[in-house]
Amino acid sequence: MVKDDFGIHVLYDAAFSDMRTMETEILKICSFYVNKAEPLLDNDLRNMYPAVDRLKILDEALKWENDYQEEKLKLVQVYLECYEHTSDVLE
Repeated sequence: MVKDDFGIHVLYDAAFSDMRTMETEILKICSFYVNKAEPLLDNDLRNMYPAVDRLKILDEALKWENDYQEEKLKLVQVYLECYEHTSDVLE
């Protein structure tokens, strides 16, 4: 976590933009598979009930994305630990 001079946590614009892009991409992927799982057979939308729990699918997709990002963070931390213990300049 990055803090400024006053101790307030800072979120960089690039990180915020990447987060928004990732959220949009996950939403598009979930929408694609929901539309594939429940085709619209009837044009009457008043009698249409969803066959797929959209919130659960989105929750699971965000959970798996969060797990993936946490594992990437752990890998980067291991690389940084190796870098800190490297004593030879050429290595």
